[in-house]
Amino acid sequence: MLLRNAKQRLARLPWLRRVANLTRAGVITAALSGVVVYGISRYHDIARVNTVEVVGNERATELAVRHLADVRLGAPLLLLDLEQIVDDVVRHPWVAEATVSRHFPGTLRVEVREHHDVMLLAHDGGLYRVNDQGEVFIRARSSDLDRPILTGLSDELVDHHGPVARRVVSSALATLHSVDGCDALSAEDLSEVHFDPSLGFTLRLRNGGAVHLGFQDPADQLRRLDAMVASGLDLSRPVRVDLDLDGLAVATPISS
Repeated sequence: MLLRNAKQRLARLPWLRRVANLTRAGVITAALSGVVVYGISRYHDIARVNTVEVVGNERATELAVRHLADVRLGAPLLLLDLEQIVDDVVRHPWVAEATVSRHFPGTLRVEVREHHDVMLLAHDGGLYRVNDQGEVFIRARSSDLDRPILTGLSDELVDHHGPVARRVVSSALATLHSVDGCDALSAEDLSEVHFDPSLGFTLRLRNGGAVHLGFQDPADQLRRLDAMVASGLDLSRPVRVDLDLDGLAVATPISS
């Protein structure tokens, strides 16, 4: 009897092992299913756009940059055409350059470098902003016009003789850079950089004075002006200084 019971128990063991194996398989399958579901949910967080981050902007608003980038939240991060986004963002008149990069999880970063306006160009009845590379990039509005104005370029010259006009703009910028290294004047003293095709450049000051440089190297001319101020010339009063007289320099008071 005892032997028969033992044999019966032994006969049932394969079934027990099969049940145990099936139970383990079910547990493993459930665990793998949980991992897959978790992975899918994490993929949605990591590989789709949750945030569009804009950095480096001051003049261009974040809203404007995001509008030009035209990236929807939830868009597949890995499938975005970054070069196209760059091309779209630099359409903003204040944006000189842009870089776009992916940052996991879920962030698209748009970094912009804006134009640095240093001068205004008077043209066609309006004012246009000129950056530090001599590029005219946007028409100026009524706010923040505290920049020297380049005058004297005719509409004909600007519209039909672009290379010549660009050389004049570049020369005007070189003059402004020379003013930065001058002791007698600063950029804040200037109201206008006037160009005359026959006479060259003249700096017109906010106090009504003027410094005529001609076509000579502005750095050399302004060193002569520094020497005149060191010798007693008072530029705080309106005075016209002509530095383009064959080695001579003449200062003439301007009556009010």
